[in-house]
Amino acid sequence: MSNLRFLNETTVGSSVSTVDVTDVFTSDFDIYKIVVPQMVTNGTASTDVAMRFINSSGSVVTSSEYDYANLGLKAYNPFAEEKGTNGSYIEKFGQADQEPEGTSIVSYVFNPFLSSSYTFVLWQDSYSFGSGKGGGKGIGVLTEISSITGFQLYAVSQTRPFDSSKIRTYGLRVDT
Repeated sequence: MSNLRFLNETTVGSSVSTVDVTDVFTSDFDIYKIVVPQMVTNGTASTDVAMRFINSSGSVVTSSEYDYANLGLKAYNPFAEEKGTNGSYIEKFGQADQEPEGTSIVSYVFNPFLSSSYTFVLWQDSYSFGSGKGGGKGIGVLTEISSITGFQLYAVSQTRPFDSSKIRTYGLRVDT
């Protein structure tokens, strides 16, 4: 029997700059897996995919309390270390481009519902755009202590919105 429990699949519509996945983090699990098989844009240029969390009041957390670090693994350039503190979102969660290119992301979120702890996320992504191919491995944290029940993905460049993607969320059951 698998320890992964499928919780939600969100279909991304056409030409949307943000995607909210709400009410997926509960007290049932401490660890969640998020899978984005292919995130694409409807524009002809790429855009970074960013992440924010949604609190138990249903509000997207936009305060400057996100820290992140990412190791960009680029086939066309040397690797790049990217990091930031006190941002209003987690950067470099992926890099989307028009179909058939795009990004694929696998991430894990730790203790989001626990209101006495920070919420951590780690991820890895792969992407392709034009002649550029690569990926990244990153970690992020929301340094606000609150109960988190969902997350938001959004296109950093609002002129290049997402198009026709899926986001799957799983709970990771721990047997004792």
